[in-house]
Amino acid sequence: MNRAIEAAVRPELAAGEKLLWTGRPNMIRLAWLRGGKTALFAIPWTGFSILWTGIAWLFSAGNEDSQLFFRVAMVIGPLFFLFGIWLFVSSLIKAFAVRGTLYALTDKRAIVLTGGGRSRSFGAGDLGSLFRRGTRRGDIIFRDALPRGSGDPEEQAGHLTDFGFFGIADPRGVERLIREQVAKA
Repeated sequence: MNRAIEAAVRPELAAGEKLLWTGRPNMIRLAWLRGGKTALFAIPWTGFSILWTGIAWLFSAGNEDSQLFFRVAMVIGPLFFLFGIWLFVSSLIKAFAVRGTLYALTDKRAIVLTGGGRSRSFGAGDLGSLFRRGTRRGDIIFRDALPRGSGDPEEQAGHLTDFGFFGIADPRGVERLIREQVAKA
């Protein structure tokens, strides 16, 4: 276990709780899942909005027959552009917010500490059904802990990447540790 991660996780532990494993996500993987894909989508969206506005501006200058269409296009284009910029910037903020994310497994629960200082715990009831991707580096998703409905306050509070260990080394070994602890509970 990494001493720095262990020191950061210690204040989260209850009295008598034993720390079994600590880890850090692959920051690139987690940033991609958290906001990178959306930021990548925002680039062509914004480019299209610039193209749309430019074409509308060019054609509206000398064409009096369809002035209404091009005037509407001149309003919609900048709105699309602003939305694309907002989408790109907010996605990058989410992607950079993964810095400082830490994972811990104790004899009683799994803990996800996010860079923003938020902590989320998952007891044995949340860890009964796991999904693992990868063997050397991968993800463990806590299926029973995933939000079920849109009215779930937990879903509003975080991201789906807060419901598992993402981009960790040796996910097979960590899954085995989790299953052992769930069996003991």
